[in-house]
Amino acid sequence: MLNGRTLCGMTNPDFSGQPDGATPIDDAPGLKQSHIHTLAQLNEAEALNILAAVDWIERGRVGSVFQLAFYLELHKRMLQDVWDWAGHYRLTKLNIGVPYYDVPMRLQQAGLDFQTQHEANAVSFLEFMATYHHRLVWIHPFRNGNGRWARLACDAVAIRVLKQPPIVWASSDLATASQERSRYIEALRAADGLDHRPLV
Repeated sequence: MLNGRTLCGMTNPDFSGQPDGATPIDDAPGLKQSHIHTLAQLNEAEALNILAAVDWIERGRVGSVFQLAFYLELHKRMLQDVWDWAGHYRLTKLNIGVPYYDVPMRLQQAGLDFQTQHEANAVSFLEFMATYHHRLVWIHPFRNGNGRWARLACDAVAIRVLKQPPIVWASSDLATASQERSRYIEALRAADGLDHRPLV
């Protein structure tokens, strides 16, 4: 490699400039689209793929939105055109989330807990969504895309179970650096300390 280029002339991807709180993308193993070389191109490709997942939530046969099969299928549909690991649990340690070997059990328990909470109708809509979203992000089941996946999982509950419009999470894209994203990450960190009020 010479000056960031391989000998065949292809540029290595440069995914620098990720926003605070994002799972680092140090390199690109599993990247399926060879024309992607920058973070902006990656974000665009993922955003297009995520639109297909939104359409599936709104129109498809999604099954129970609190089951492991749904969680995996949602992540797959979000990113399958971009990454070959879409829809597969992570198999490595991250600086966030539960140990990778605990992911399936923790995710299954979260689904059971929140299905029970929904059936009991014990908390407000926003409190339910905030605590559910935080729990899914806290588990961090996938190599990447966990925040976006958790927000869509919440939207699926709103649309398919509660028959309500999805939450408006922000006025801008929470996947990119912004003041809104900073507040969102701060709210998630507060929820790590069991204070869900900022996220609500």
